[in-house]
Formats: sequence, C-alpha cells, structure tokens
Amino acid sequence: MRTRWGTRRGIGSIGLLLGAVCLAQTALPAQASSSAGQPPLLPAPAARSVPAMARDHDDALLALTALSDKHPKPERLAAISALTRLAEHGNAFAEYVLGSQYMWGAQRPHALLPYNATLANEYLANAAIRGNLFAMQALAQFELLTHHPLQAMIWAQTLAYYHHQLNPEQRRMHGYLPELIARAQRQLSDAQKAEVLGDVNGVIARYGARIEKGLHDSGMPQPSLSCRTRRIAPPANMPAFPTPDFSGRYPHAVSLIMLYAVDPAGRIADHAIINILPDWRVHNELNYPLALMRFNTTPYCHHLRPAIQPVEYDDRRYTMHWH
Repeated sequence: MRTRWGTRRGIGSIGLLLGAVCLAQTALPAQASSSAGQPPLLPAPAARSVPAMARDHDDALLALTALSDKHPKPERLAAISALTRLAEHGNAFAEYVLGSQYMWGAQRPHALLPYNATLANEYLANAAIRGNLFAMQALAQFELLTHHPLQAMIWAQTLAYYHHQLNPEQRRMHGYLPELIARAQRQLSDAQKAEVLGDVNGVIARYGARIEKGLHDSGMPQPSLSCRTRRIAPPANMPAFPTPDFSGRYPHAVSLIMLYAVDPAGRIADHAIINILPDWRVHNELNYPLALMRFNTTPYCHHLRPAIQPVEYDDRRYTMHWH
C-alpha cells in the first residue's frame, strides 16, 4: 500500500509517495527495501554556504523582530526578508518560524504574512527533516487542520519516536503530543491505520540520518557559551500562574513555543510566541505569565541573547521545558 502526501518542493517532498517498507515493528532506522514501482523522491537542494548570521544566534533575534509588534512594520518586514534568505540556505529555525507564520496567517495576532498552505507545508517539512522537532509537531497539527489525518499521524508518530530517543527514561508521554495522536487516530479509517507503521518506518529510513544530524546540531539558535541562558525563574513578586478552565471552548492540551531576547541582567527585552498549538484562541491567558520570567545574568555577555521556552498546558497544569 502506498500513501500519497501531495507534492512538496525540495526536501519537503517527503510527500511524493511513502511506500510500506520492511522494517522491524520498533520503527528503528535500519536498512529498508523500497516498495516495487515507487517513484524516486526529489533530491535535497544543493548545499550552499550558510551566512554568518545563521551560524550564531542572530536568526533568533531576527525572528523576534519579525514576530513582535513592538517593532515598526518596516523593520518587521525586513526581518521576514532576512529570515527567508536564511531559510533558502537551509536554516531550520528560520524555516520553522516562517512555516509557523504561513500556517496561521491572519489568525495569528499582529500577523504580517498571509495564510499560505503551500509555503507553510514546505517550510515546516523542510525544518522537520532538518531535525527541528517543534516544526515536526506543527506540521502534524497543520496536516490535521487541512484534513489529512494520515499524514498528521505519520508526522506525530515520527515525532513520538524521536521524543523517545531523546528521553528514553520517560515511560509515558504527557501533554500535547498524545492528545494530537489521539485526535488524528479518531479520523483514520481502518485501512489508514494499517498503513501508519510502514510509512513512519519509511520516513525514519529515508530521512533519519538527516533528522539526527539536525538534532545533534540542535536545529535551533545557539549563542556562544558565555552568553548561554542556563536557567529560568520567576521574579519574587510574580503572581501565581493562572489555571484557566478551557472546558467547553477549548478541550485540548496546548503546546506553546515562546522566544525571548534577554539582556545581560537577565531581564526580558523582547518576547513573542512563535507558535501555539492547536490554535491561537487562548494565547492571552498563556502569554501573560511567561512575559514575567527572569533569566540568569551573563556579566561577560554584553548583548541580547535568545532563549526558547517550550510550554505544555494540560489538565490545568503547566510543564516547562528548557531549550
């Protein structure tokens, strides 16, 4: 059986055809044999030198300029153009940020980019293949929103595989990802359910080396060691996190990725939400406490540094991770 995902450009063309492959049931990236008659996948773009800004953490500060309404519109548009150039050179973080914007369009507060399903899919798929797991999760949600539950399940299960690889001691997943998998599962036919394992194995077999290289490189902005953000803490006078009740209007768990610019004293100079899943309806409730966080000081770092804060909200509980 073969699953048609629709045409993508570049390495996002994972969607041409993913034939069932003969792998172990554990979905390990072992050698696999392709299905008979399966057309070849499009080649990855030719490697090009990465601009200097992409090798440090300026891509994160560019993203903040593009996302934050604190900046004038011309500055934000210039930052979007710069991120687009970085994405053309294979910067997975820039691809993730752009894909997240095209994914929502005007649904996102203070949006400058329109909704564009083709570009959202292309940027998120390329970032996912380059090891950005935030992009992989966003792509799974996007496929579900665009009525492709099988593709959503394949991406979500691929994400679950790499989540387990990175967290082998965690016996059970909590938060947004299992909720996403459950929602995709409910929309699959029995025939589609039978295809999932083979197609997930196909993704891992074909793209596992590329994904793992991206994971090793982190796929995210990395400041120099002296400027690294090492811990996060609320200020002493910070009010307790709200525990909004989403019952009736928001039944699902929430995943939010917050991006900060932090000054040497550990204060937030700027912040913006990169993406919130499954949609933006409760961004105000979740944004407020995260805007009050404090970070470690860096006396030897005399410029702004980025910090990325993934947050899970599930069953009226917050879980913060650190990146």
